[in-house]
Amino acid sequence: MYLTQIKFEMQKALKYLIADDQEIDRLNIEALASAFPFLHKIASCSHPLEALEFITQFEPDIIFVDIEMPEMSGLELIRIANGKVPAPVFITSHPEFALESYEIEAFDYLLKPVNKERFEKCAYRLRDFFQLRDNSFAFDKEQESGSIVIKQGHDKYKLQLQEIIYLEAMKDYVAIITPAKKYLVLGTISSMQEKLPADKFARIHRSYIVNTDKITAWKGNKILIDNHELPVGKLYKNILSR
Repeated sequence: MYLTQIKFEMQKALKYLIADDQEIDRLNIEALASAFPFLHKIASCSHPLEALEFITQFEPDIIFVDIEMPEMSGLELIRIANGKVPAPVFITSHPEFALESYEIEAFDYLLKPVNKERFEKCAYRLRDFFQLRDNSFAFDKEQESGSIVIKQGHDKYKLQLQEIIYLEAMKDYVAIITPAKKYLVLGTISSMQEKLPADKFARIHRSYIVNTDKITAWKGNKILIDNHELPVGKLYKNILSR
């Protein structure tokens, strides 16, 4: 593990809440989360109204929430919480709820039964999101072509567009991935797309924009780009085939 990762985990544990009316599913998430020192449980609730009380009182960073629960669905719970939980992760047996969950800015969507590999991927994305958010950068585009300026406080850092591998939407932020570093900028993936040259950067998914010069292979509904495998959304396949 890198020193910076260890430092982050020692300095800040991410508070999480579980809300699921099925005890076996709550225990499964709790067991999976226990493998990650940066995740700290504040409560495990069987009823959404109980979860809402914990959200108001403790302001968790993350909630692992079932969608189908008595009296109030997980989707309704997150709507009522009104942004108080930065990273809601929905858990359900029904994939058809996925679209609606992303419409209320779900961080992730896990299908039951949640396995170790899928939870691990979610956990590290959560860690990266909060680590980057705490050191978030503002984004601005420089007048000269071929570069953007990353702002942090009063300091500015020039980033060459050719260095960028891809961009990933992360709720209210966009991660900019380069070979050397990952940056986080405040904004949406759509607003970021408007600032980048269309002949060099293509939207391949609702969550991803890629530097087309970096693509090494296209396999079905996925692309390989600089050792990263990214999904290609159905609505965006025609963009890459032009």
